[in-house]
Amino acid sequence: MRTIYPFQKVVKNINYTVFIPTCNMILQVKRIFEQEFQCVSDKFVIIEENVADLSSSTKEFIYHPGVYVFIVSNKIIKVGRHLTNSRKRALEHIHANTRNETFEMKYLPDTPNSKVLLFNVLNPDHYHWVAALEIFLERELNPVIKSKRY
Repeated sequence: MRTIYPFQKVVKNINYTVFIPTCNMILQVKRIFEQEFQCVSDKFVIIEENVADLSSSTKEFIYHPGVYVFIVSNKIIKVGRHLTNSRKRALEHIHANTRNETFEMKYLPDTPNSKVLLFNVLNPDHYHWVAALEIFLERELNPVIKSKRY
């Protein structure tokens, strides 16, 4: 059974997202992570960055394996993973303009309040947790742009 979080509503078994400012959406995503991955949350660091600042960020562990979550206002745009460097893969989506019929990622650096969360493992040898987290968040957050492998 799928969990419904406070930023979601269900009407006749259809999920839809209601408006929540970006900062509240970030808190909700962090709570979802903590609720499901509490027993291994100490293996991760959560890095929050403006999309426009991602390529120049020097935050510790930013180059580690991890899951990235792009957020704009009340929308989860994209969830993905990289098993060696999550920042590198997240930036590739912008440069390659990953898109669907409703959203193009190349505009994210110029979009106000666009954020990326990186759930990176502290120890790169723990990359197997990255795969589990990405699958979970993709299912729970229902991003605008879905991963093609699911």
